[in-house]
Amino acid sequence: MSETALKKLIKNFKTPQHDYKISTELFGQFDANKVAKELDLEKKGTLKGAENKPAASSQIPDEVESQISERLEAAKTVANEIAENQIQTYSDRISNLDFEGHFSELRQVGPIVINEIQNKTQTGLNDMNTRRKKLLDIEKEYTHFRKKNGLEYRTAKMTSSVHNFFRILVLIIMVSAETILNGSFLAKNNAAGILGGSFDAFSFAFINIGFSVIITIFIIKQIVRPAFIWKIIGLLGIAAWIAIVLIINLALAHFRETSGTFLNGAANDVVQRLWERPLELEELKSWVLFAVGSLFAAITLADVITFSDIFPGYSKLQEKWDEEQEEYKEEFEFALQDVTDIKEDYQDTLKKIGDDLTIRQQELDKILTGKNRLISVYESHQDHLQRSADVLFSVYFEANKSERTKPAPKRYDLQYKLSKTKLSSGENFSVNETKKIKKKISDAKKLLDDQISDVLNTVSASIEQYNTIDKLDESQKNG
Repeated sequence: MSETALKKLIKNFKTPQHDYKISTELFGQFDANKVAKELDLEKKGTLKGAENKPAASSQIPDEVESQISERLEAAKTVANEIAENQIQTYSDRISNLDFEGHFSELRQVGPIVINEIQNKTQTGLNDMNTRRKKLLDIEKEYTHFRKKNGLEYRTAKMTSSVHNFFRILVLIIMVSAETILNGSFLAKNNAAGILGGSFDAFSFAFINIGFSVIITIFIIKQIVRPAFIWKIIGLLGIAAWIAIVLIINLALAHFRETSGTFLNGAANDVVQRLWERPLELEELKSWVLFAVGSLFAAITLADVITFSDIFPGYSKLQEKWDEEQEEYKEEFEFALQDVTDIKEDYQDTLKKIGDDLTIRQQELDKILTGKNRLISVYESHQDHLQRSADVLFSVYFEANKSERTKPAPKRYDLQYKLSKTKLSSGENFSVNETKKIKKKISDAKKLLDDQISDVLNTVSASIEQYNTIDKLDESQKNG
């Protein structure tokens, strides 16, 4: 709502920048000589003077004088209409500036902006508190886990996705390497040749590596737990891992010394040899095969132990804690950025309004300057008409007097006074009103500065609330 109000206010403040210049020729130049010729004043004056007309006692202008007066009055009327229309245009432009209406709207901007920032802040605080509660729950879980297991003085070992990829790649390489090495050893006595030997080798390698991974993760790593029972379980896991590794790799060695494949009954021979004489291997390559399998099992054990934190579940809990902290931080930064964006948006908007007020004031000055110039030109034009009247009547009167044998009317020696017509709208916008508007514009600019200051203070208060969110009591948290 506030954004719409501000945008509407800015739109209303946009005033077309133009200034109608008043030409000195706006009213035209009344050409007395031309009019004198058109009315044939000199000839008519001479003819009437020869007849001693009008009589010396005449008080009423004759038809020639009336014609002159009509031409002058017509020119005066046209000039008055033009001036009145132009004055009305200026008055309309002043009205269109609508200072009073805009001042009223302007006073509402600050409270609207501040109210929106406060609402946005409250919404952000509610979201932050929801996130904070979840973070506190995980923090309690994290603290309890560390205290219970004696891990208060160290954080969990964390690995990156790249690190995890290479760790898994090591396991895959070991399975592949053991398959290739053992496959070459088993191919000799395998009826299917190198292909059969590789298949059997892969089976043993998969079992060898797979059991090492499972036993290490779920049993051996329990030995680091503080409870005595877990240490017993861990030791049993180590014993079980040694036993399984020995059995699997001895079985592989004995399998090499038997002929054929699993399908040909070699498995039964391997079981019998393991039961009756597990350490009796006839060929050195069989011992090498046993050693290679055991080595890969040991490498797997070391790889799995160091894959993540040695304490079971610590890495996952640390990751969960770190992720929640990161999400909380992002929520905080998002809320903070949201308020900051509002501040910057309205700060720029209010500045634009202030600049537009300056433009609007300049526009008012232009209008008043143009209007005053129009009035001045209008008054000058009336003076010009008076001078034209003097010329026209002088031509007629002098021509008349030059031919008379009798005295001329007394008005011939007097100046013809052309009445001046005042502009009805010429004084409808006084100097005092102009001063009042300019003062209001100055007050409005100060108001804008105060509003910007209030907005900045509100934003600062919002940021302070975000920064001290841990200190808020429950009533503040719930708004």
